[in-house]
Amino acid sequence: MKKNYLIIICVIVILAGGLYYLLAGPDGDQAADPQTPAQPAANLTFAGSSIIEEQDGRRLWELSADTIEAEPDGKIVYLHNLKGVFYQENGEKMEIIAKRAVLDAKTRDISMEGDIRATASDGAVFTAPAASWGGEPKLFTGTGGVTLIRGDTVITGDKILTDDKLEKIKVLGKARVLTGGKTE
Repeated sequence: MKKNYLIIICVIVILAGGLYYLLAGPDGDQAADPQTPAQPAANLTFAGSSIIEEQDGRRLWELSADTIEAEPDGKIVYLHNLKGVFYQENGEKMEIIAKRAVLDAKTRDISMEGDIRATASDGAVFTAPAASWGGEPKLFTGTGGVTLIRGDTVITGDKILTDDKLEKIKVLGKARVLTGGKTE
C-alpha cells in the first residue's frame, strides 16, 4: 500500500513539473517580467575601416572613420569622425571631414553634421554645420551658415548648393559675395 502512495506522489510531482515547464517555458521568469526591457538588435561596428564606391572600375568616393556602425539590415551606416575623398573624372578630388555622417546604403546619399570642411584640389574650401551629398545628380548641399572660399572670393549664405567640384554654386538665404574686399 505504501508503494502505491509513493508511485502516485511521484506521478503527481512529474506532471506538475511538466505542466510548469510547458506554461512558463525555459526562460519563463524573464519573459513574464515586465521590468525586463526587450533587447534591441545589435548594430555591427567596425573600427579603422573604409567604405569605397566604384563604378566601371573607377573610384567615385572613399569614406573612412574612427568607427563605422551599421544597422543589422545594413541599410543605414553611421560614421563617426568621417574623412572622405570624392574623386572626379579629371583626376581632381575633394576631401571632406565631418564629426558625424549617415550613409544610406541603398541610395548612397550621405548626411553629415558637425564642423564640416571640404577642400577641393584647387584650394576652394567649403564649411558648414550640416551638409548632404546626393549621388545623382552629384550635389553638395550645405545648411546653417555656410561659407565657400575660393581665392579672394568669399561666398556666404544660409544654404549653398554646389557640384562636386565646388564650381557651380547656388546660394539661398542671406546670400553674400565678397570679392577682393568688395561686397557684391
